[in-house]
Amino acid sequence: MAEFGKITAPSLKEICVQAILSRILSGELKPGDRLPAERDLAEAMGISRSSVNHGIMELENMGFLTITPRKGTVVNDYRSHPTPQSLAAVMRYGSVGMEQSLFSDLMATRLLIEGESARLACSNIYDTTLEKMKKLVEELALEPEDPTDLLYRFHYLLTAASGNSVYSMIYRGFETVLCTLIRQHYSMRAEDIKESVHLHRQLLDTIAAKEEQRAQELACRIITQGITVLRERYD
Repeated sequence: MAEFGKITAPSLKEICVQAILSRILSGELKPGDRLPAERDLAEAMGISRSSVNHGIMELENMGFLTITPRKGTVVNDYRSHPTPQSLAAVMRYGSVGMEQSLFSDLMATRLLIEGESARLACSNIYDTTLEKMKKLVEELALEPEDPTDLLYRFHYLLTAASGNSVYSMIYRGFETVLCTLIRQHYSMRAEDIKESVHLHRQLLDTIAAKEEQRAQELACRIITQGITVLRERYD
């Protein structure tokens, strides 16, 4: 008989951290903004002042806030002064309500990594990896209700096929936020799936033919399709 592990609910401190963090990453709280007093936050959230205090200290350790005694707590510019903890928080961010400049930076990173991965894959991809990617595209052609997992796995394999392990580690690290954005793209524009299948097939054919520049262009074109749709939220 299968054994089940203990289920733990997030603590009030963790809920406080996520509530404030989501407002920072969405741009609702901007660098330089001052947080309300801890007693006011505790009252507004319906939790103890101790939970708020510990949550704010954790966010300071992560690089998102600065606490100045008798002056209050201010939001940091985490993009200009990132920490390993702030990067990890962005990687785990599972909301589509991402601040516009953060979204733009993330998409620019995808273009660089996946464009270069497609170029390198022309020389480094294994036949077994190419076959796995082809099968994912054929599943995508069946137009599943939610194509997120298929597309994420395809592009993860693309970064792995580059031969650069850091590219695939970076892509894997952003799994939560990338899956959230992929799902949002196709919920906004489901009809894009047909064009996406066509572009992914072209990309695989180009990689197999070892056409580096064309492979790089197609990888970027696939990502740009999603960027164009998701930018509509900000417009």
